[in-house]
Amino acid sequence: MSDFIISVAIIVVIFFVINKFQNFFMQQQKDGIIEVKPKISNKFLVGIIIGIIILFLIFNSFVIVSGGHVACVYDIGRGILEKNLFPGLHLKIPFWQTAKEFNTRTQAFTMSSSEENAILGVEKDDSMEAPTSDGQQVTIDATVLFHLDKNQVSNLWQNIGDDYTQKIIKPISRSQIRMVISRYTAIDIYSGKRAEAVKKMIDEIKPMFAEKGIILEEILLRKVVFTLEYAKSIEEKQIAEQKIKKAKYDLERIEVEKTQKIVIAQGEAQAIKLKGEMLRANPQTIQYEFVQKMAENVKWGFLPSNALPLFDLKSLQLEEGKK
Repeated sequence: MSDFIISVAIIVVIFFVINKFQNFFMQQQKDGIIEVKPKISNKFLVGIIIGIIILFLIFNSFVIVSGGHVACVYDIGRGILEKNLFPGLHLKIPFWQTAKEFNTRTQAFTMSSSEENAILGVEKDDSMEAPTSDGQQVTIDATVLFHLDKNQVSNLWQNIGDDYTQKIIKPISRSQIRMVISRYTAIDIYSGKRAEAVKKMIDEIKPMFAEKGIILEEILLRKVVFTLEYAKSIEEKQIAEQKIKKAKYDLERIEVEKTQKIVIAQGEAQAIKLKGEMLRANPQTIQYEFVQKMAENVKWGFLPSNALPLFDLKSLQLEEGKK
């Protein structure tokens, strides 16, 4: 309706300016005692005005919805229409109906005290504090990713308006995140069960958003901050746990090494036992082993069992003299 009023006002101003110019032109000619016919006839003026009105009507009859958006139509007589206009070109009743676009892309609502979100242009709110089940107070930075259900945008505008972030996203997210955090101990949120807590947050918030025409995509716990005293105690506990794990590892390593030595010793004993049995069964093997252990410069040979060994005394004396 406001567009129609503005358009009418513009047309009236144009008509007034043209009319004044025509009257001024005619008056100047009369003072000079020269009468001429007006160059712009009333019919021509009316035609111009009608043409302008037609152009306004044509341009106001179309709605162009950009990509990643959905438009809702407000009708003066019927209010917000249920039909949603998807990206593309659409027709509407000029001046009687107005269209409003809504973003259906992924949007982020961040709860953080950091100033980086203001730079990035992300809608933000302050960090929230929540108590844990063991009585600790934690400060949480979180980001909620969501998008509007393109088939429910008209209902969202009808029942909530366009300020859905402050009316729906912020209060539900803060309330449910606090509630889930209160079911876990501080150490669980800090380490082991953080992913489980996030899953519960999503499971509880998603149906609440869906009732309002909003689809929850993800919840990101960006930072969990404890008091300085508790953070120090957690660090000390983790150091102690690491020492216990190292001691257990050392004990297991010693047990493994012990088992390995026992197995090796058993293998060697078995080998000695088998070798002894072999020597007892074959005494000549001892002589063979003796020969194998002799020095490389010792000359030897085989003699019959009843032969007398002879030694070269001169060679032995010479060798002894060299030493």
